[in-house]
Amino acid sequence: MIWTTDPPLTTADIDYIRENYVPLGAACAGRHETPERVRVLIDAGRLPEPTYWLPDGTAMVPADYFRLLDEAGSPADVRAHFARRFLGAGGDAATVDEEWSAYLSGLYGVCLREVTPETIVRKTALVDSVTRLLDHPRSDDAEWRRTLREQVDELDALERDFSPDYDRTRFHEPPTRDRLIATARELYL
Repeated sequence: MIWTTDPPLTTADIDYIRENYVPLGAACAGRHETPERVRVLIDAGRLPEPTYWLPDGTAMVPADYFRLLDEAGSPADVRAHFARRFLGAGGDAATVDEEWSAYLSGLYGVCLREVTPETIVRKTALVDSVTRLLDHPRSDDAEWRRTLREQVDELDALERDFSPDYDRTRFHEPPTRDRLIATARELYL
């Protein structure tokens, strides 16, 4: 099968993906789950979609793709395990279903170095806070700059780089790495 993306992946995107993700088949090596079984679990809403598809049809996933499944203990327990941890990390109960759907879409593999409920909650909190700080800049205030620097550094540690072209086009807005981290550093830090 040949998989196409819109917009198409550039050579730089493919290089980035190959350097930072693993083929689903390689992630399954030595595991009970085969790529075929993973597809069944994806279709059942128990595992996330691959984060990327290469033009040749290779499904690419983060190296920690099976982490939540392994920590939950069984495919049937992944959703409840996600919700417990999401809420335990301070996530909003009203957004659990929405965040679970986002997790299943595979998109958190695009932006997070470690795809866990805790990093999802923390990224959301940092994005909201850094956005508020940038919306009301006080560059002459040392405490404001210190707070911005700490939060930008923490967000930087949580986030991946994003693919050079594809991720900067497909979301119809710059990724948070560009909008918040790079902008904050360029303007204020």
